[in-house]
Amino acid sequence: MNKLTDKQEMILNILKDECEGSAFAEDVLEKTEGLSIQSVRATLSSLATKGLATKSKEVRGDKILTKYTAVAAE
Repeated sequence: MNKLTDKQEMILNILKDECEGSAFAEDVLEKTEGLSIQSVRATLSSLATKGLATKSKEVRGDKILTKYTAVAAE
């Protein structure tokens, strides 16, 4: 399995457990402490690069943002 940093593990767990597996970076940010939106976005993006999350563009309010979805472990 891919070795994750503490931050990647934390963000992935928030995505899976607190956001029902799918969320925008802004939603994940609300459940963290001391992280910036840029940091959360970069971490989510790195999880997608590792194949642990997928990305899709969706409308939120009046913006089109990236929504991240955790990939179920096999």
